[in-house]
Amino acid sequence: MSEKTLPATKHAPEKSAPQVEVAGSPVRCPYCHTDCQPEDEAAIVCQRCLSRHHGGCWREGGSSCSSCGSTKALKSDTPEVKIAPAELKLLEEGLAREAVERVQRRLSVSEALATTALLEAASRKLRDAGRRLPPGAIVAIVAIVMIFLIPLLAVFSDLLRSL
Repeated sequence: MSEKTLPATKHAPEKSAPQVEVAGSPVRCPYCHTDCQPEDEAAIVCQRCLSRHHGGCWREGGSSCSSCGSTKALKSDTPEVKIAPAELKLLEEGLAREAVERVQRRLSVSEALATTALLEAASRKLRDAGRRLPPGAIVAIVAIVMIFLIPLLAVFSDLLRSL
C-alpha cells in the first residue's frame, strides 16, 4: 500500500487583534444604574458579589444588594463621622448649610458625607426621643434636600440633553 500525502492546508494570514485602550471603567450602581466611582466615600460594596452601590441606594433598597440580595456589606474604610451637639443644634435651627460646612471643616470630609452624617444623627435623635419632628427640623431637612437635589437635577438634565 502506498501512502498518500495530504496536501498542505493553507492557513489564513494572521490578523492582529484590535488594540483596546481603557483609561477607566465606571462601575454602575445596580440600584439606580448610574456611575458609582471607586473614590466615592459613601459607596457600599456587597460582600457576596462585590457590586458597588451608592450609600443612599443601598439603604433605599432595603440595606441589601440590588444584584444578589445579600445584606452583608464589606467593611467600609469610610471614616466614622460623629456629629457634635452644636452641629445638630444648627440643623434644628434651620441652618443646614452652616451645619454641613462646620462638619466638613472639623473632620475634613466631603459635603456628601457630612450631609449624610447630619441626617442620620438627626434621625437617630428623633427615634431616641420618640416624638414628632419639631418645625425647625422639618425646615432643616427640606433645606438640605433642596440644597443638594436641585444641583443634582441640573446635572442629570444636562446628561440627558447630551444623549
